[in-house]
Amino acid sequence: MQPLFPVKKSKSYIMKIIRLALLQAVFTAFVFLLPTLLFAQAEPTPAVNWLTFDQLKQINTEKPKPILLFFYKANDDSSKKMLETTFTRKEVCVYLNAKFHAVKFDISSKTDITFLDGKVYKKDPGKPYHDLALLLMGQKPMTPTLLFYDDENKGFSFTGYKGFHDMLCMMVYISENVQKTTKYETWAPAYFRTFPPDKQVNRIPLAVNWLPLNEALKRNKEQPKGIFVTFYTKSNAASSVMLVNAYSHNKVAEYLNKNFYCVRIDAQTTDTLIWDKPYYNPQAPGKFHDLAKTMMKDKMQFPSIFYFDSGNRLILTENLYLSPEAMYLLSNYVVSESYKTKPFTEFMNTFKFEFNDIVPREHPVSDPLPVKD
Repeated sequence: MQPLFPVKKSKSYIMKIIRLALLQAVFTAFVFLLPTLLFAQAEPTPAVNWLTFDQLKQINTEKPKPILLFFYKANDDSSKKMLETTFTRKEVCVYLNAKFHAVKFDISSKTDITFLDGKVYKKDPGKPYHDLALLLMGQKPMTPTLLFYDDENKGFSFTGYKGFHDMLCMMVYISENVQKTTKYETWAPAYFRTFPPDKQVNRIPLAVNWLPLNEALKRNKEQPKGIFVTFYTKSNAASSVMLVNAYSHNKVAEYLNKNFYCVRIDAQTTDTLIWDKPYYNPQAPGKFHDLAKTMMKDKMQFPSIFYFDSGNRLILTENLYLSPEAMYLLSNYVVSESYKTKPFTEFMNTFKFEFNDIVPREHPVSDPLPVKD
């Protein structure tokens, strides 16, 4: 039907209609996107809690942690890239802030520094780099460099650009005390077998025949040979690495299965566990099971392993990461009853074995676990 009075639409009128339609579309999109924009603005940018050396000395006295020193040069591309990428990853920032005290230091700085040894270090005008950098990194310092100090103030240095996968691997190595039993060149491949950078699950078959605690105790009573117990937590990376590597190693698994009934327990399980008497978990967030606390004597460091004899008496305990080689060697030390006559270091030096990546360290024999009231 034609209108009674047709209106001729001018070009300017049509343009106004188009503008109004565009404005309406933009407004609608803005309304729908506003919550997303607000949320994105509210999300804080991940950041490392960098300390000065003065702050480090004070806070490490009050609350000791492992230390990370990051040495860089302002005009170095690799240093810039690491600060802009690795140290802005959320995973790195959260872990680093929780487990370490961190300091970044420009090796060309002219600032006087009072280091942890109490001495004051300066920038000699005749030298290109700060005296502290020359002391800790040598006469030809390279950047970027990561220098970690563990809980015993032992230093571990890593030179060159490191992505966030490598950074996480190194931080776990120090914070979970893996460095006390294993060389880094042995740890890193084991770590990446467990946590592949491509995020694909590494499905390695579990070779150890893990049993529930009650079943292991029952079998050890009926056919005595000994019990092996390990405690872990889901948040402990070293426990996962040990599961995928040591316990999936054919020779280690075969030896454990032959000589022990093996039990693997989540130290935060809410199950009731019975070993002569019931043990419980108070089930509060982050709480450990009473059996784990009793066996570990409230020193909750993981992974933790225990060897018991055929009468359920504790022979030896360890609460550090062990490589497949170290696990095999320590198990032989127990099964051969060498712990009764010689220290572990002596046994290790005379043991005929092709693996040699273990840091020599004494494994003291523990007192039997008091399982009865």
